[in-house]
Amino acid sequence: MITLTTREWTQIRKQMKEEHSWKPSVFMIREVMKRELGFTTRYHRTYTEQRGSEEVVYLDFYDDPSETMFRLKYL
Repeated sequence: MITLTTREWTQIRKQMKEEHSWKPSVFMIREVMKRELGFTTRYHRTYTEQRGSEEVVYLDFYDDPSETMFRLKYL
């Protein structure tokens, strides 16, 4: 699992959308995202005293090689 801020996820998602522009369903259908990219996303809103309310994006990977490739390519 990788945790990203919405700003980080927006930048990475923009890059990924350009790479997968031939198949827009990759980001619209969870099963396609899981099959093609190896992960799915979860959005959560958290609250802290210092920052207030902020949205966090969790990327849930289904195997270690997919997570490793994602880290090498985008982080």
